[in-house]
Amino acid sequence: MSKRERKSLLYHWSIRYFTILFISIMILGLLAMYVFNRNAISAQYTSVENMVGDLGAIAQDNHGRLPQIPDMEGFLGKLAERHNLQSRPIMFILNRDGQVVQQYPSVPPEEIKQMMMRIPDMMSGDAQVIKLEAQQDQEPYLAGIYPIIIESSKAGYALYMAPQRNALDGMFAFRYPRWILLASFLFIGWGIVHVLTRRLIKPIQEAANAAKQIVAGNYNLQFRNDYKEKEIHELTHSFQEMADRLNRLEKLRTQLLAGVTHELKTPVTAISGLVQAVRGKVVEGDEAEAFLDHCMNECNRLQKMVEDLLDFNSFAAGNIQVDRELIGIQTMLTDIVERWSCVQERHSIEVKLEAPVPAANLQLCTDPIRIEQILINLLNNARDAIVAEGVVIVRLDTTARYCHISVHDTGCGIPIAGQKDIFEPFYRGADKRTLVHGLGLGLPFSRMIARSLGGDLVLTHSSTNGSIFELIVPLES
Repeated sequence: MSKRERKSLLYHWSIRYFTILFISIMILGLLAMYVFNRNAISAQYTSVENMVGDLGAIAQDNHGRLPQIPDMEGFLGKLAERHNLQSRPIMFILNRDGQVVQQYPSVPPEEIKQMMMRIPDMMSGDAQVIKLEAQQDQEPYLAGIYPIIIESSKAGYALYMAPQRNALDGMFAFRYPRWILLASFLFIGWGIVHVLTRRLIKPIQEAANAAKQIVAGNYNLQFRNDYKEKEIHELTHSFQEMADRLNRLEKLRTQLLAGVTHELKTPVTAISGLVQAVRGKVVEGDEAEAFLDHCMNECNRLQKMVEDLLDFNSFAAGNIQVDRELIGIQTMLTDIVERWSCVQERHSIEVKLEAPVPAANLQLCTDPIRIEQILINLLNNARDAIVAEGVVIVRLDTTARYCHISVHDTGCGIPIAGQKDIFEPFYRGADKRTLVHGLGLGLPFSRMIARSLGGDLVLTHSSTNGSIFELIVPLES
């Protein structure tokens, strides 16, 4: 199945721009047409009403008729123009019985018949303007009537007719400058969208290309960091961090393959050599027994590494079992430190436990076995960091919400370049790769345990004078 071709962001934004602009213009245009047409019709009604009112006033001053003017069309035309009525004037003067006594022009339009039928109704009221029905696709007429009052009685009526103009005529007529202005507005707006979208597309394209390179296995990427927009800067910065982290993980993976192969091969080779020596009777008696003891030690070390791998994999998959119970934290720390000190072959390392007086009766609801796993690992790391004589201090502190257990050592410290990677799985420093056996799972495994307890494990300080690791456990679970 072929993949559907996807359009660029610029294409989609252009379509959206023109669609939104078109809909907006249509809505505003229809609204403007409605308001314009309504106001224009209202203005026509008012003009007809004012025109017929003026005719009625002139007739009142002239005994119920308009003066006999030779150029009646010119007279009525000027009067109509003053009231913004551009069509040819149609005027009637009626007596009190509704009979026509004066009219212009002599041959009125067909609509006069419709109006004559409605004159009785029109004469029953005051001044008014009515709309006549259109005839044969022509414009309808507006007819205005005004009573002629002479000596407080109705002497007749002035009547004026004018076609109701379509207020929308001419709105859509071609206007060259207006269309040029509208086209310029559209394309200038699209040009702005184009420029802004291209600026937005560029970092997205960089991120997409970077993702393709990451898929291909290339993690040595560099992104611009001078973007002013917060979101774009966060996007490129996140991709840069992801690429750097993947690059470090790739290096760790390579180290893992070499390290695990070496660490597992070493005890297997030693066991094979020792067993062959005993089996071939190269050694006998007590020496053979010693060789077998060495075999058991190597087997135990091999078993420990496999268990570490299985435990770490189990924790990484989220299968973490935590059994909480209420314990005295200082009593537990004292017991852990004493038991660890008893099994150490090096007596040149002094171990101290420091705790403030308020912590003597502090009780914590946590998993003591998991706490011991973390502290034993930290104590072992502190021992390995001390080359000759040194001191390891386990200190207990508390805050309002957390219990802080820190392990200080006077060892050689952790290089700055390696401090950001010490909690990565299978990472081992350059010195430990040759001097200390292991898979590099102690610290990441301990951090996972600490977080499963609701706390954390952090490196708070490291220099050539020693390191400080801090276990943070919540006082309330």
